[in-house]
Amino acid sequence: MVEQDIVITSIDLKLPPDPEEEYVTPYNSFLAIVISFMLWAIFYQCMRFLLPSKCREYHCRLLSFLHGIISAFVGVNQCFIIDVPFQHPEWRTTSSQRFLMVCSLGYFIHDLGWILLYDRNSKLMIAHHVYSAFALQRMLYKPNSGAQATCALGCMEITNPLLQTRWFLRSEGFYPSSVFTSVELTFFLVFFLVRILLGTYFLVVIAFQPKNDWDFRILSLSIYVMSWMFLINMSKYFVHKYGLGCRGLEILISP
Repeated sequence: MVEQDIVITSIDLKLPPDPEEEYVTPYNSFLAIVISFMLWAIFYQCMRFLLPSKCREYHCRLLSFLHGIISAFVGVNQCFIIDVPFQHPEWRTTSSQRFLMVCSLGYFIHDLGWILLYDRNSKLMIAHHVYSAFALQRMLYKPNSGAQATCALGCMEITNPLLQTRWFLRSEGFYPSSVFTSVELTFFLVFFLVRILLGTYFLVVIAFQPKNDWDFRILSLSIYVMSWMFLINMSKYFVHKYGLGCRGLEILISP
């Protein structure tokens, strides 16, 4: 019997560690966050060097467009892992999910710095970026709920490429035009469907899922409230432009 136990023990020692039990650290370290921020800053400076005739906001929005594409593509894919991740908050955070979160955290820190330097008018946008950086940093160090966080991030960033395309069309002289109007209306529609309707469903699931901690529920409620605040501002613009027929209203909405 003792000999059998020794054999079993030696076999167990040779088994590879369960990847689910490993706490991945390369992407949730302070160094990883600094590297992510520096890469976004370098890319911004490269855009300024390659496109010297464009303004700073043009370069900044190129970064936002790229971040939106990456986050939406990678994040939305996390929504279809076997089952809806909001039903399984106990799932361990994977290295790919941490990689996406640290990339987005570096972006939001860089963009927040840019806003504080060059565009302090949008208080709601500053609050949004401060919250986003805090929430991503908080989720980055949690051992689970990474699938929920990255799925939500991907869904929220779906509208970002449309928003930036709208701004690029305006800056390149395509306002007013049918193309600009189509992009603008598509942006409004997708924002309402994803961040309000789908966001309401996600919030209800998160609130009534007993395995979710209060930390995650409060973070989810906070971004949901911000989405409604953005929608109210956008609705004012929509009513002025399309409901009352006012032209030349220069209100730049940047949710």
